[in-house]
Amino acid sequence: MNCRGASRRLSAYIDNDLSPGIKQSVEEHLQHCVSCKRKLAEFEAIVSAAHSLAPLSIKSGFEERVLKAVHSRQETHEVLSNLRYRLTLAGVAFMATSAAIFFVVGPPSSVPLNSFAGASDSSIINSAQAPDFYAHPETKVPSFPVPEGSNPGTLAGNENLTPAESIRTEQFYGPTLQKVNENFNGKY
Repeated sequence: MNCRGASRRLSAYIDNDLSPGIKQSVEEHLQHCVSCKRKLAEFEAIVSAAHSLAPLSIKSGFEERVLKAVHSRQETHEVLSNLRYRLTLAGVAFMATSAAIFFVVGPPSSVPLNSFAGASDSSIINSAQAPDFYAHPETKVPSFPVPEGSNPGTLAGNENLTPAESIRTEQFYGPTLQKVNENFNGKY
């Protein structure tokens, strides 16, 4: 046995907690190693000093005070656990309600409902309702894309225009796809 193995087992050797084979190995090592003998003597001195100490006397009521402190901490933990649970439920309920309201009412619009700009900035239609595109085909709505280079007035009555032709995918989906690719390439 080497010094490292013997020094790790010295405390168990003093307490007589080693198996007979390991105890014999430690004793053989101690016969030849001076530094491990010194460590054993230090351990034995500490153990004998600890045994020579007077036993501690506990004041009356100590056990009750300890048990009371333990129970009060358990009660505090239960109260905090209940509060945490209730706050979590309240947060979940708030988020569910907010999501339901968002999906029913919709997101806030960046353009006021009662003002839409027409073909030129000088013509503004004020109404409490959505604009009538049949009566005013020149009306532009920023959230409705049209093909680039086309005249909005000519597209108003065009029945052959498909939804795919009216969307500029590179303008509306390009930034989103670019961000997804950046996130994907950055993480993987």
